[in-house]
Amino acid sequence: MNSYTQKKQTLRQKKEAIRAVLVSTSFRVALGVCVVVFGFMYVWQTNTVSAKGYTMTDLERKINQLDKETRRLDVEIAQHTSISNLESRLIQTNLVVATDVTYMNLTGTAVAKR
Repeated sequence: MNSYTQKKQTLRQKKEAIRAVLVSTSFRVALGVCVVVFGFMYVWQTNTVSAKGYTMTDLERKINQLDKETRRLDVEIAQHTSISNLESRLIQTNLVVATDVTYMNLTGTAVAKR
């Protein structure tokens, strides 16, 4: 048999075949399953995105708190290293001021002899 002897479908028969597929139970079940699967995936994705949003908000809040703590510690460091604070702590140590200072003069440039 060749292609010329075979009976070709008419346009009406093609439309009826397509309509039969669309009306069939298996097509409707497959379409329903696809709708349920895509609906579940949409809800899952929305839930995941909102959970990540809450996580990001929490992390941003922690970053702001750490920035405030860093600034507070910087101010505290500046206060502890200020000249007035160092002088007051130096007075509390009861150190004596050196008055008679003698320096050594080295004659050679060698530090050690063999």
